[in-house]
Amino acid sequence: ALTVNKLSLSVRLSQPYKEYSAIALMAETIAMFEFKRANLDNALEYFNQALHAKKSYQGDSTIDVARTVNNLANIHFSLGNLDDAMKLYQDALEIKRLCLGNDSDEVANTLNNIAHVMVTAGKEQEALQAYHNVVRIRQDRYGKNHSSVATTLASMGDVYIKLGKLEIAMTYFEQCIRIQKLNQEHCDERVLENLASIYGKLGEWHKAESAFKEIVQLKRSVQGEDSLEVAKSLDLLAVSYIEQDRCVDSIEHLKEALRIRKACLSGEDGEILASLNKLAFVYKSCEMTTEMMDVKAEFDRIQNMRKK
Repeated sequence: ALTVNKLSLSVRLSQPYKEYSAIALMAETIAMFEFKRANLDNALEYFNQALHAKKSYQGDSTIDVARTVNNLANIHFSLGNLDDAMKLYQDALEIKRLCLGNDSDEVANTLNNIAHVMVTAGKEQEALQAYHNVVRIRQDRYGKNHSSVATTLASMGDVYIKLGKLEIAMTYFEQCIRIQKLNQEHCDERVLENLASIYGKLGEWHKAESAFKEIVQLKRSVQGEDSLEVAKSLDLLAVSYIEQDRCVDSIEHLKEALRIRKACLSGEDGEILASLNKLAFVYKSCEMTTEMMDVKAEFDRIQNMRKK
């Protein structure tokens, strides 16, 4: 179908009278297909053809033109052409404001894209200003507890992490999770992990414990009981107990992480050794000498097998 479309487009372009509407539709269809296949240079070529055709029969300032300009910006962003992407997003934004007003959802979406470019370019303060405008528009249109508001708040939290302002980042991540829970949505795993990490860095280990418990539960529901990702989060949950001087409480989680790794990995894998080492350390801290010696013996046996 793609080959037929390309041939048909070539025929139309060769005619003295160009059927601009059909050319635009066909070129954009091919561009979207190429984009999905990650053929970005091809997608760029066909989006440019679509844009030229649309401007030829619509003019320069229609909402349809703005959407194609926005798609072109997406391609340039994916290619790492930040200056080109920014200019195109700003062009799209100007047209969308002209056609739809300052507070439309499409304006918010393009502002969001502009913020992403600014973050990538290291312009965090400008990005935050754009994100603030996105939040304002989405709150006005959909209410303060809409899922799109939560997504933008999480993006703002990411920016504050880059700026090293953990307490502020924490408040944005907490707002995001609160909205998702209020809407009975799955909490964003990445946001929960960021939040748990911040709690730990700020010494709020009880909050970190609660966050890691949620992460473990979420990963089990999505990835299954015996996922290696679950094991990693169990390790972090154990750390939250250790930091609260509750070493004994950490043992069951370290043992479960070890069991998962043994189920998923070969018996001599380095992750199993690391898991055994953590468990031995906790047993020693709890003065559980017999258990520590058993784990150490298993560790040594695997080490010797690896050396053969």
